Amino acid sequence: MIIWRVAAILAISSVAALSQDVISARSGLIHFTQGAVTLDDQQLVHKAAEFKAMKDGSVLETKLGRAEVLLSPGVFLRVAEDSSVRMIRSNLEDTKLALLGGSALLEVGELSKDQSLTMSIGETTVNFPKKGLFRLDFDPPHIAAFDGSADVIAGDDRVTIKEGREAALNSAEIRPVKFDKDDTDAFHRWASRRSGYISMANFSAAKRVSDSDSIWRGNNWIYNPYFGMFTYLPMSGLYRSPFGYSFYSPRTIYRVYYRPDPGFYGGGYGAGGARDAGTYSPSVRGMSNMGGRSMGSYSSGGSMAAPPPSSAPAAPAAAGRSGSAGGGASRGTSGGR
Repeated sequence: MIIWRVAAILAISSVAALSQDVISARSGLIHFTQGAVTLDDQQLVHKAAEFKAMKDGSVLETKLGRAEVLLSPGVFLRVAEDSSVRMIRSNLEDTKLALLGGSALLEVGELSKDQSLTMSIGETTVNFPKKGLFRLDFDPPHIAAFDGSADVIAGDDRVTIKEGREAALNSAEIRPVKFDKDDTDAFHRWASRRSGYISMANFSAAKRVSDSDSIWRGNNWIYNPYFGMFTYLPMSGLYRSPFGYSFYSPRTIYRVYYRPDPGFYGGGYGAGGARDAGTYSPSVRGMSNMGGRSMGSYSSGGSMAAPPPSSAPAAPAAAGRSGSAGGGASRGTSGGR
């Protein structure tokens, strides 16, 4: 797995500069592990700013742990305990995986029309053409669509599994049936928390790219050194994950950090009058800009200012390589706990 490092100078308060790492090469960066996890039978140890990658043919096995893998930009693979996944093809435009055991959640954020994402479960292949959230189980073979839809291909049969439907994959005829999307387990809730952490890292990363006046040409993963993790930046607009968290592009991050000029509201913010447009302190009203769920780290009235940039943490190293960290432009594809 190659990490392309794209550095851009960001002037912050006219005193400091940062650079951020951007992924734009292959699917399969092992972003986070918890507990006993191996890659090709080698124990993985989670270290700050160091990330291993799955190569074509690599097998990730969680044993008594869990793992989070970044695929093409905006696509998260989260692997439950006592599970294993093989990377068949790590190409961003044509990513293929195989579930070899246990369970996995696949969150598909944004895919372009010319991208392909598939996962095989035994003799069955599942194609994910659009955004959504899917639970996949190996024994017995099973799929559940919490959001979006997926195409299941078994022999000559092709069945679409729509949101709120699940299906057993070990029968001659695949019959989707309804299920309760609120009936989840500890693994699902862990995946939701991971989505929330990465969403929090999105805010300052998107702001730094926006403040740099760099041209953000595609959706991509970008490293946030202050959070010690990669986060997702859409090309434009806003991506809201199936878990309810928001990911802003550099073009829309102003919705979180800056209030409009007081004149936008005709002279003030309701009965309280105009507030200082030059500062932002999140209130209950302001937290609604962040998406479906409030972030526990930001208390009402607390400051959301980015940390001082005087000493940026070390950049991440992927697959044994090191580089610089901080924000900027993507080389780009259209692309903790």
